[in-house]
Amino acid sequence: MEKAKGILLATAAICAAPMVAHAQQAEPAASPAEAVQSPEASSTMGDIIVTARKRDERLMDVPVAISALSAETLDRYATNSLTAIGEQVPQLVIGESTNQAGGSINLRGIGAGLANPSTEQAVTLNLDGIPISYGNAVRLGQFDLQRVEVLKGPQSLFYGKNSPGGIISLISADPGPTFEARLRTGYEFAADQRFVEGIVSGPLSDNIGARVAAYYSKEDGWFRNLGVPVAGRTSGASSPSNNAEDFFIRGTLMFNSADDAFRMKIKVNHGQRDREGFGPGGVGQPVFCPSGASQVSPITTDCTLDRNYTEVALPASVAALHPELDGPSHTRSRQFLVSGTADYDLNDTLMLTSVTGFFKLQEHGLGSFTSVNDPTVGASLDLKIKGLSQELRLTSDFDGSLNFMLGGFYQDANLTVGQAFFINTGAPFLAAATFYDQDTEAYSVFGQVRYELSDQLELAAGARQSWETKSLRGTVANTATNASPFEILNPQRKYNDFSPEVTLTYKPTSDLTIYAAYREGFTSGGFNTVPGALRTGPTGAFPGLAARDLSFDQMTAKGGEIGIKGNLADRQMQFDLVAYRYDYSGLQLSRWDEVAFTQRVQNAGGARVQGVEFSTTARPRAIPGLELRGAVAYNDAKYTNFIGGCYAGQSVAAGCNLLPSDPTSPGTAGTAANRFNGQDQSGQRLARAPKWALTAGVTYEHEVSERLGGSVTVDTSYISSYATQTEAHPLARQPGYWQLNGSVSVFGGQDKPWEVALIGRNLTNKLYTATGGTLAFTGTGTGTSTTTPADILGIAGPPRSVLLQLTVRNSLFGNR
Repeated sequence: MEKAKGILLATAAICAAPMVAHAQQAEPAASPAEAVQSPEASSTMGDIIVTARKRDERLMDVPVAISALSAETLDRYATNSLTAIGEQVPQLVIGESTNQAGGSINLRGIGAGLANPSTEQAVTLNLDGIPISYGNAVRLGQFDLQRVEVLKGPQSLFYGKNSPGGIISLISADPGPTFEARLRTGYEFAADQRFVEGIVSGPLSDNIGARVAAYYSKEDGWFRNLGVPVAGRTSGASSPSNNAEDFFIRGTLMFNSADDAFRMKIKVNHGQRDREGFGPGGVGQPVFCPSGASQVSPITTDCTLDRNYTEVALPASVAALHPELDGPSHTRSRQFLVSGTADYDLNDTLMLTSVTGFFKLQEHGLGSFTSVNDPTVGASLDLKIKGLSQELRLTSDFDGSLNFMLGGFYQDANLTVGQAFFINTGAPFLAAATFYDQDTEAYSVFGQVRYELSDQLELAAGARQSWETKSLRGTVANTATNASPFEILNPQRKYNDFSPEVTLTYKPTSDLTIYAAYREGFTSGGFNTVPGALRTGPTGAFPGLAARDLSFDQMTAKGGEIGIKGNLADRQMQFDLVAYRYDYSGLQLSRWDEVAFTQRVQNAGGARVQGVEFSTTARPRAIPGLELRGAVAYNDAKYTNFIGGCYAGQSVAAGCNLLPSDPTSPGTAGTAANRFNGQDQSGQRLARAPKWALTAGVTYEHEVSERLGGSVTVDTSYISSYATQTEAHPLARQPGYWQLNGSVSVFGGQDKPWEVALIGRNLTNKLYTATGGTLAFTGTGTGTSTTTPADILGIAGPPRSVLLQLTVRNSLFGNR
């Protein structure tokens, strides 16, 4: 990483020079925060400012399919997690995995494989300009956000790799020009959650501002552990519930020069989560058993989706296999992010921007993911990720018809993951203990030219060229002491991509935008870093195995969209309509590997995603304080060419009739001696890709007097059925469901110096699963004519929650 350190030091020097030059003078700094008006404060649709194209623009003017959530919208339901954000954006499905690999973000059905801890997402998080593409980031809540921008479809031109499905851009709040302090505390009844958060923000001098935001939460969890002891095997439940403790803090320092020609912002984030139980949510459970009872015994849960799960302490015989398998079931996560953004106006028409980031994640976990009282399999996890990134952009603002943006991006990252994997069907044994060390180095250059063909018509064309190199090394063992280097095919892979984008935008008035766009994008390839037996040298654990290729290829996307967005009825109503069609090649999906006895990421042949989305918001002047909103999305996402793996218990008649274990013996294919391992999934819908998604809501806010007001909010959403696993087991489906949210608040006047809110989410208490699979060691005869269906495993989403929340602001103690 020495090269990256040199780049960062050089960038720091470039950024520091203007600061020194301008620090001699001072004048009040302008507030960078977006002003958000409540329905009571404004009966017309205000302009929402977004940065979807790396510059400040009105949402109305951006030729991109985008859902923007303001701070006010996020506050309505105390939204501080990505899962909660997903509930407010149609076609955004965020799920946790049933193992240690993190989570999955699916937008319009496009996502990444769940089982591999080193897989980079196809829908990347972007926090204050820094890309974070690993699924483990799903696990930490997001707090004190100024807004959220969900950009749909490929976004490679401005956001680079790992964005063919879209981008979730999280923009945290900045210091304002005046002092601000806020204290908030609350209690959620169902999970017995207690939390407190605080914010202090304001100017330190005429040209320096600071903001500190902190959050702490402790909860017993929504779900209850029914694990019981098994004589001579386990001591019972590892914990009574999936209790968790969270802490998050962010510090922001902002500097504006006296003439505002130089602006710098540094943000330091630290988040941590300690939770009892293994996996993202500790709530994996059998949700359906075809025979009426689980095939794995003994089990306490009732094979229905409910608020019960089973997670037991690992037996002493398992703990003796490897040091990493000793201890209670748990997940411990620590994340650290530093971002630095500097804008320097070279003159009145050119601006140089630098965005520097450092991200570090450490996560440790231990437990079983079979949800039974006598675990048959389980694993430990010791994951560490660190990365440096640097982006430079030069942007013009000429008075003429032609403007441009030029930029470059560099990333240097390292990922290590150690996993000890055991099998315990009789006498426990260590199947494999692997340690992977992956290095990533990526470069890209990008640019866009915008030309005004007339006052109302603009043509924009740009492209990004990317290069990336990944290399993998490590060790493997089958005892606690015999780790030795493994030997694999293609230990280094190089990827490159050229992603163009062309957009034609027509603006007949300032309240109407019509656009058509062609876009391409990609997700880089990588390596499967899951535990399993790998070839070693003659003195290692597995000298007789053939060397394997652990790599997978990149995913690409190309297609386009047409859209229209505008204001109606004298800006009392806003609407957004978009139609899209994108073709994807090489989708990165999880598939069961019979040889390695684990899930692996593979490339699907192709998929097509097409649909229509419409959203609208209205604030009628006739009823001040009233806001009506709604959205509907239709998405047709299907594989065009995909030979996938068979689900456990899938028979030849049910479609498991491809890829025999021994292709040299076709006469025995489909028998127990030569089972089939593949199925043709062409024409099937993508996993986690509902065809329909609808949302509708209403907010009414009214001030009774100068010092007293209140608001009522109700929102409902519907998601149609979808598959929860890649193999599309007919029983591993989430049926369509409705959810209902609501909130009631009372506050002390327009600036809300105090506020008491009662917030209900999922009030109908509808349990659902976003991710799932089949329970290990269930389902027999896969790929033959005689089979036994497998039990279905799922991760449950949050049930009904009712939160009582008190907020106090500094204005309570000053003049109002």
